[in-house]
Amino acid sequence: MEFELNAFTQNKSGTLIIGAITTAAQYLLPPMLAAFHHKFDNIKVQLVTGNTEQIEQALQNKNIDLGIIEGKSRNTIFKYTPFVKDELVLVGKSGHPLSKKSSVKVDDLIKYIFLLREPGSGTLEVIAHALKQSGIKISDLNLEMQLDSSESIKMYLLNSEALAFLSIYAIFKELKNNECAVIDVKELTIEREFNFILIQGDSENLSDLFIRFALNYNFK
Repeated sequence: MEFELNAFTQNKSGTLIIGAITTAAQYLLPPMLAAFHHKFDNIKVQLVTGNTEQIEQALQNKNIDLGIIEGKSRNTIFKYTPFVKDELVLVGKSGHPLSKKSSVKVDDLIKYIFLLREPGSGTLEVIAHALKQSGIKISDLNLEMQLDSSESIKMYLLNSEALAFLSIYAIFKELKNNECAVIDVKELTIEREFNFILIQGDSENLSDLFIRFALNYNFK
């Protein structure tokens, strides 16, 4: 792998603009970007964030070179490369009444207040799909507010009685500090895959390089 990357990047330079969903941009990419810059400091990287819908549009408009989104859209102009898998878990602040229970039934979710991501968010679509398979519509939830990032939702719920489905990557620090709790929901697992996304037929050496690097990065 080391030899392949060195050969691939010989005399490579330029700017790579990456558009990523907020979860990836906030929790997965920063240490990876630092490692990438350390190894390839002649390549400048710019990172912009948005939801899945916004990233797809930016790629179509050629405002970014490479996207990282949740899942796959129905748009056939895109080419996808699997990146990493993620799990969305039910989260409440430490001391929330549900945090004292070993688990909760799916049907009981409608008794509690929720925070959700904004319309157009891939996270919202993944949650809605998983709940629908368990017999609950997203509109059945008692919605308190919709916010446009996992970080905003997390900070809100740490100061409220609301619940939210959040990426396990987003709450590592809060779990370690006992600020929040993961609540097990019986017979409900919400998993998703983050994908690299390019326009079909595009051949972008810097994008290809970053994808290769990312797929061999050791998450700790």
